[in-house]
Amino acid sequence: MGLLLRGGEVVDPGAGLAGTRDVRVRDGLVAEVAAALAPDGDTVLDVAGKLVLPGLIDLHAHCFIGGSDFGPRTDDIARSTGVTTWVDGGSTGAGTFEGMREWVLSRSRVRMFAFLNISAIGLMYLKIGELNHLAYADVDAAIGAGRDHRDLILGIKVRNQLEVVGAAGVEPLRRAVRAAEAIGGKVMIHCTNPPVPMGELLALLRPGDIVSHFLHGRGHGILDEKGQIRREVRAARERGVLFDVAHGRMHVKFPIARAAIAQGFYPDTISSDLTMGGSAGCVKDLPTTMGKFLNLGMPLAEVVRAVTASPAKAIGREGRLGTLKPGAVADIAVFQLEAGSFDFENAHGEHMTGRRRLAPVLTLRVGEIWWRRA
Repeated sequence: MGLLLRGGEVVDPGAGLAGTRDVRVRDGLVAEVAAALAPDGDTVLDVAGKLVLPGLIDLHAHCFIGGSDFGPRTDDIARSTGVTTWVDGGSTGAGTFEGMREWVLSRSRVRMFAFLNISAIGLMYLKIGELNHLAYADVDAAIGAGRDHRDLILGIKVRNQLEVVGAAGVEPLRRAVRAAEAIGGKVMIHCTNPPVPMGELLALLRPGDIVSHFLHGRGHGILDEKGQIRREVRAARERGVLFDVAHGRMHVKFPIARAAIAQGFYPDTISSDLTMGGSAGCVKDLPTTMGKFLNLGMPLAEVVRAVTASPAKAIGREGRLGTLKPGAVADIAVFQLEAGSFDFENAHGEHMTGRRRLAPVLTLRVGEIWWRRA
């Protein structure tokens, strides 16, 4: 008939579900969430003492296997870490997207979407920034690719980093906004070491656009000279701009994250910015990134919201993904919340000892067991 996850601690802040509940799954959808459900022919999985979450959504990762070093083996990583939806953060542009679609997106079981890089070559060779030659920022080509692949492309990505854009300043961002508006999509901006103060970048963004790497610690950032969240940063959030962690190998500094959290400026979304190098280094995976923010002081429910309901809304799948509400797709991630002494490292080589971490136990994708810890 279906599956019944029995006795777990359900945490789904997007749907207002919390506490010990059973979750019934049938025909690839969540059928019921309630206490003490009768099996009714279902296969029963005992998850007592464990956290039952909606399948995780990694809003910013990289998946183009063979393109630069940005291609971790998506399914192997996703299924063993509770990630059921993966959004590629601009690995490819108009000239390379079709290759990623054919060789990765169409062949992976993890559900995938993508942001198209405003640079037509994408992130193919990072020793030379993809926007050092401004002509690569081809608005018409981006619009064409966005329309041709509208089922997968959510918007336009731009790396507005000084080393990448050089003398072009904010012009690549202006072009990204034009392309995104034409295809009805969002802009995702990489803001580490920007060429101008953060406020100038934010002024060009629209409600729903996404600021990646906002806790980077390199160049102009979210904190003023007194360590306070800048007024223009708070104003951007108030008008609907989203702030995403996108950890990566160089984009999170613990003191900045602590200051933001202490001032109540939580990330809207938590993502990994995962690459092959990141998976082997300080990033590891999305649950490790979640663990860092849990130990930095974010409440568990807010950490879960930032990898489920909030990214689902950001990609236009609210109520369908990132929730255990009956009728939603039955993507489910089960974790053990372990207590102990655990080492976490940021992108600057700084370490933090945490007291809790999330250990993956079980992943369901569209109602089927996709991975189970031995």
